[in-house]
Amino acid sequence: MFWDMAIYMVGLGLVVGLVFPPFALLLGVPEAIAHRPSFRSACLLAGFLVGAMNYALCRGVVGGRMEVLGGHLRAATSSITSATETGDWSEAVFERITIDSNDQIGEAGRAFNSLLGAVEGRQELENRLRYQAYHDMLTGLPNRARFMDELAEADRLRQESGMQSAVLFLDVDNLKAVNDSLGHEGGDILIRMLGERMTGVVRDTDTVARLSGDEFAILLVGPGSPHQAERVALRIIDSLRAPVQINGHLARTGLSIGLATSEACAASGIDMLRAADLAMYRAKTGGKGRLEVFQPSHHTAMLQRDAVRAELSGALDAGQLQLHYQPIVDIPTQRVIGFEALLRWRHPERGLVSPLEFIPLAEENGLIVPIGRWVLQEAIRQAAEWQNRSPLGRLRMSVNVSVRQFQHPDLVHDVADALARSGLEPSLLTLEITESLFAQDIEATSRKIGLLKDLGVRLALDDFGTGYSSLSYLRRFPIDTLKIDKSFIDGVATSLEGHALVAAITQLGQNLHLEVVAEGLEDGDQLQALRALDCPLGQGYHFSRPLSAGDAVKLMLIGKKPAAAAGIPVPV
Repeated sequence: MFWDMAIYMVGLGLVVGLVFPPFALLLGVPEAIAHRPSFRSACLLAGFLVGAMNYALCRGVVGGRMEVLGGHLRAATSSITSATETGDWSEAVFERITIDSNDQIGEAGRAFNSLLGAVEGRQELENRLRYQAYHDMLTGLPNRARFMDELAEADRLRQESGMQSAVLFLDVDNLKAVNDSLGHEGGDILIRMLGERMTGVVRDTDTVARLSGDEFAILLVGPGSPHQAERVALRIIDSLRAPVQINGHLARTGLSIGLATSEACAASGIDMLRAADLAMYRAKTGGKGRLEVFQPSHHTAMLQRDAVRAELSGALDAGQLQLHYQPIVDIPTQRVIGFEALLRWRHPERGLVSPLEFIPLAEENGLIVPIGRWVLQEAIRQAAEWQNRSPLGRLRMSVNVSVRQFQHPDLVHDVADALARSGLEPSLLTLEITESLFAQDIEATSRKIGLLKDLGVRLALDDFGTGYSSLSYLRRFPIDTLKIDKSFIDGVATSLEGHALVAAITQLGQNLHLEVVAEGLEDGDQLQALRALDCPLGQGYHFSRPLSAGDAVKLMLIGKKPAAAAGIPVPV
């Protein structure tokens, strides 16, 4: 552009110098002088010099303004390129041009400033998207993606410098109960409150993240992190021992926490988050609301659970599942009035696998539904067969129904189909449910219980007093039987408190016209105490351990005598 300007301005000066001699005559210059070659040369030189000076002046003024505009453009281009490559717009700086004219350069400056405004708007959008990608929208805490980045950095520091770190994995206890009673808004308030409490007890250098709906994690890096993590966990647990207030309502909740250290995980070959998750699982299954520190044995137990879970999927089809039957006895006469069907797994290599080991796994992966369907069919079939062989008269059959099985839409059909196939009178079937079921959808639970009662079956409330006990449940739902949990029976003959609790539950059952069964009855002292309290029915090792179907028939033939006294071999 400036070369063009130089040619035009110098050329114009030369043209002016060329035409000036004739024009000089009009200005009174003598003709002899105006026609001299030297005069013409002087005019051409003057025209050239004027054109050159005009060019230099324009270049200095216009070029300076263009240089300012170009500098801003180069700086903006460099910032945009760098931010685009790194994805980090936090260091991008854009300086606007001061507009001091309305000419074309001023217009260019205004256009540049508008462009910067648009770029900064894209920068704000980029920052917003980046924040959303790495933060939880409900609590504002870092999310799983951000936490995993921080965890990777902590692992790098451990490998390079031996820097210690620790992870807390926190799972909210009973969040579903809060959602059911106070709505999801109440649950959201609880989650935000927990996030604030966690943030309030950690250091500025620690990372608190929300991983999913009811799961949080805390990463602590630096010397002494394992001890600091334990103190943090205990402070959080203590802060939740008292009920919390949500929208004017009191709600009781807690956190099950697993702690894993970089040192323990490096020795076990497992990442810290997975290790802390395993420890949290142990904390939750061990009673909730507590801290568990990861040990290498937890990893071994996890591998064993994974192996059991894989083998369990084929156990039903392979015919490895069996039912054993524990008698339910009339306490005054010690006469067997029925049995409870209990599931057993006879593994081809490991022998009998404890139900405490495989039933929770079946609950986790959904296998409890087909397994529970088989248990219903087999127990009802066996009960129908016994009606024709037992000298004890009409024998009842009790079958446990898990929460997940109860919630399955086919449950009522499965019960009706098994009754129809076997021909068993429905009133001889008792379905045992737990109080935890009432922490679910109350309306759906009520409808399904009504459908089951329409079939004519009986309902028992298992482990009464250990879950969400409420007299309103007993009034609202057509329960037939209360089963007093073994933990209460253990103290009925040795503790005033235990005796009083069993007496209260027994009296409650009598007042509400409910049948009462004492579970876990193990010795004669307990039997005498229950007899004195007029508890009508009992079940436990004092009478018999769970029996195979064949041994159960032998017990029926014996009648009143307990299995242990009759010499019947009883499996553990």
